[in-house]
Amino acid sequence: MPKIVQFPKYGGPEVLEVVERDTMEPGPGEIRVRTGAIGVGVPDMLMRSGNYAWIPPLPVIPGNELAGVVEAVGAGVSQPKTGTRVYVNARELPQRGGCYADEIVVPAAAAFVLPDTVSDEHAVSLGNYQLSWLLLNYAVKPEAGERALVHAAAGGVGAALAQMAKAKGLEVIGIAGSADKAAYVSNLGADHVIDRSRETITEQVAKLTGGAGVDVIYDSVSGPKFGEAFDMLAPMGTTVLFGYLGGKPPAEAFPPVFEKMGKSMAIRVFSIHVVDDKPDIRRHAMEQAITAMASGDATPHVHTVMKLADAADAHRLLETGTVTGKVVLVP
Repeated sequence: MPKIVQFPKYGGPEVLEVVERDTMEPGPGEIRVRTGAIGVGVPDMLMRSGNYAWIPPLPVIPGNELAGVVEAVGAGVSQPKTGTRVYVNARELPQRGGCYADEIVVPAAAAFVLPDTVSDEHAVSLGNYQLSWLLLNYAVKPEAGERALVHAAAGGVGAALAQMAKAKGLEVIGIAGSADKAAYVSNLGADHVIDRSRETITEQVAKLTGGAGVDVIYDSVSGPKFGEAFDMLAPMGTTVLFGYLGGKPPAEAFPPVFEKMGKSMAIRVFSIHVVDDKPDIRRHAMEQAITAMASGDATPHVHTVMKLADAADAHRLLETGTVTGKVVLVP
């Protein structure tokens, strides 16, 4: 019987349980996808801990991206056909989650057809590249030759963003938290890497830019040092805040933007949920991510592959903060 991983209550990795269920038959307009690979991400852990605004009702099957093969189609479905390789992202579904499963039934219109050059294990990183495309082409629109500073550049989104920014022609400065992660970010193609464990970010940015600053800062960390962004931005520069891995910025972080009024700096707080009701933009971003991956502009790194039944251990691994690249589950 097909298996799923779910949690009946909120808590640590130990609340994840393996459950068997009957094979589901696709209804009209639906397809059943046999799983090849499942992506593990931070939103999965936020769901599990109850700290996510878009959690389905308990019990919850986490997992927001999956790649596999169409195994059955419902009435009225002409595409994709049985045997087609597809990618499923919960951003296209009525609710988040659902992908920690041997199989999944979804609307046919929600799936993305995968080219042969994109493996299942790589495809489950596409959500990071979709978000990166939006950060580079929707949240703000930096132009080739401009400078971008990427915090947490060794993380899933940070690494994808560094690659997509380079493909767009930007000069990329990546921030990493250790020597090993700095080497990883350098191998991604970043022009410069700052190891925050032994270097001062503001000093290094000033040195690397000759004091001119950067045109855009992509910050998924925030935290108490958020205000330092305004010392590193060039005139008319923008900080894009799209996460709070280090906690939300304190109120005292914002006065510098007004004190430096002559530099005309900006802050944009961005969430991909802003395109929840804009399917054309959202799906275009994903198609661009698939094209980038197929062409080699986007090359995800798989940190490790684990069994679906070991999802709890996958969450524990991700929580260590040592992961570079994607943690992937397979049936």
